Amino acid sequence: MSQSNTNPPITRSWRDIPQPMRREQLGREGKKRLLMATGNIVGVVLVLGAAAWGVYDIVNLWETNPSRITAPTKGLPIRDFVVRTDGVLDKSWVQRTLELPKAASLMELDLADLKRQLEESGQVSKAVIERRFPDVLAVTLQERTPVTQVMALIGDAAPVSFMVARDGMVYSGFGYDPVMAGELPFIDGVKLIREGYGFVRIDGMESVADLLGTAQVSAPALYRSFRVVSLARFALDRTLAVKSTEVELITFGASQDSFYRQIARLDYILEETRRQEGVGQLKSVNLAVGDKQVPIAFDTTQNARSSTAAPVRPAPGSGTSLFSLPYRNSSPTQRDF
Repeated sequence: MSQSNTNPPITRSWRDIPQPMRREQLGREGKKRLLMATGNIVGVVLVLGAAAWGVYDIVNLWETNPSRITAPTKGLPIRDFVVRTDGVLDKSWVQRTLELPKAASLMELDLADLKRQLEESGQVSKAVIERRFPDVLAVTLQERTPVTQVMALIGDAAPVSFMVARDGMVYSGFGYDPVMAGELPFIDGVKLIREGYGFVRIDGMESVADLLGTAQVSAPALYRSFRVVSLARFALDRTLAVKSTEVELITFGASQDSFYRQIARLDYILEETRRQEGVGQLKSVNLAVGDKQVPIAFDTTQNARSSTAAPVRPAPGSGTSLFSLPYRNSSPTQRDF
């Protein structure tokens, strides 16, 4: 006996019959729907592309020239400046330097250009400018500190004094106390070269700043006697030549020994020579050579004589001698070397 198939037969429908239709067989409504779908896709692509381009254009414009974004609607004019600084410049100097139009608004300003104007003065080493809406411009300044002065001849005009900072920047200088500025030593042995709105920086000023700073802290009276610091030989042998009211020429070595030790030796030599009678005025002291004996010279036009109790012994017939320094002296009136 044969076993019958228990699975029911598959029922077929007219939907299972392939019904291929060519494009030309579409009716009017079908063609219309196809065109609309295609148009919608193209439209979406165009809108997205335009939006992306608009965003890029706005960002680029904001970074390069933000004033064009708000040119049609200028906004409120700048009402005030807020100026913070670690130096002497004030709000009036910032306003004069920037020379902003009276009706200028915050969004019209090119902050990068304003920053450049402030730093071109030379006195400002770094400027940060911020918009504080709706109408305040905030300026933060980091200033250079003058170390020396330098005289410059510009054209046929009279000599002009400029300030020189530790990094060698030469600038006019505004707002400094006249007494303080007038007491700064002058720098010599340099050539000022024009560069842009200012001058090429002076090499060797870091060593000059270290020397003067050490003298100002450890021997203020000695520092006040310094009048001129020369860099004429610095590139050759790293020596600094100083003219003071007490010694015509003092030579310091920037690479031989610490400036503190050299200044202590100079202070000791000056003190000992003052205690002697008739030795004359010191003409030169060379601290760049020698450790225990420092070459010194006296003004030979004066009647100099030596003292047996003093360490200064000029050679017969000349004003040159070697000053013998003690190895260590614990007296409170003298420095340890």
